[in-house]
Amino acid sequence: KSTRVRMQDWGRVDEAVAWLRRNARASEAPFFMHLGFTQPHPGDGFRTSPHYRDMITEERVTLPEKDREIHPVMAYMRATKNCVQDFPDAEVRRMRRHYFAMIAEVDAMVGEVLTAAESMGLLANTYFIYTSDHGEMGLEHGQYLKNALYEPSARVPLAMRGPGVPAGSVVDAPVSLLDVFPTLMEMARLAPPDFLEGRSLLPLLRGGDAGRPDWVLSQYHANMQNTGSFMLRRGDWKYIAYAGFEPQLFNLREDPGEMHNQAACRPEVRKEMDARLRGILDYEAVDAHVKDYDRASFRRWRQEASEEAYRSTMTKLFRGWGEAQFEQIEAWLR
Repeated sequence: KSTRVRMQDWGRVDEAVAWLRRNARASEAPFFMHLGFTQPHPGDGFRTSPHYRDMITEERVTLPEKDREIHPVMAYMRATKNCVQDFPDAEVRRMRRHYFAMIAEVDAMVGEVLTAAESMGLLANTYFIYTSDHGEMGLEHGQYLKNALYEPSARVPLAMRGPGVPAGSVVDAPVSLLDVFPTLMEMARLAPPDFLEGRSLLPLLRGGDAGRPDWVLSQYHANMQNTGSFMLRRGDWKYIAYAGFEPQLFNLREDPGEMHNQAACRPEVRKEMDARLRGILDYEAVDAHVKDYDRASFRRWRQEASEEAYRSTMTKLFRGWGEAQFEQIEAWLR
């Protein structure tokens, strides 16, 4: 049973351990190391081995709820991801089990680095931060990949250890990846630039930071989606505004699977969350700016590409692309 499946990532682990042995142990000078993994990114498929798969017993793999209604923007996203069909429960369970097994291999990689650091006597005075750039839809809401602002995609792991970080403590306050850089600055005893939006996480870990905003913002404008989306998380509430479409409003404590859009039945919360979002940024103006950029970029590519290359590329966007979509494109460009 192989314990090393993703050899590229294990090579990075070996390089990191070797670097620590060459540099960190031999010097009292501060050091910084960033170690990134491609795992568990399924870019080259959901590959694992029996060693990790057997760690994830099948009965522990839950099946996600199925949407009672599908938001129009999410319907478009499902089409562009070619996942409009219903997947059999057995296939969903198998895919999720493989993905969890891939995460188990990442745990082994992180453990290898921590074990090496411990053997060098570095744990007492070294900070470790573990996080990710995005999550993965494990067929929640009938989707795979990322892109959506649902929790499986937008919420990421964040774990820290080091001097002054209480072991086993859990902070429930919403935070952002924008907070990582100022956290590193404080760890290095450096003053962060004034223009940063994020704030150091260290005061939160010590039970303070009363001045921190009680919300976090995320937005998405890239592929798989037909308009800009803007998410505001505050307390139990999560509000997603879609430019040109109706919003979504979820209470994550009552509805962690984000199955019940309460935008219509809780108009007072919708109004308050929308006002707060607009107080942070004019999301309709941002979306208009992005769409102007997209249109100009597409028009330039369209003019430079041959007719054959243009039609071939567009028909690969999603299953069912046809002449009606080409006509919509031409209308959009005018």
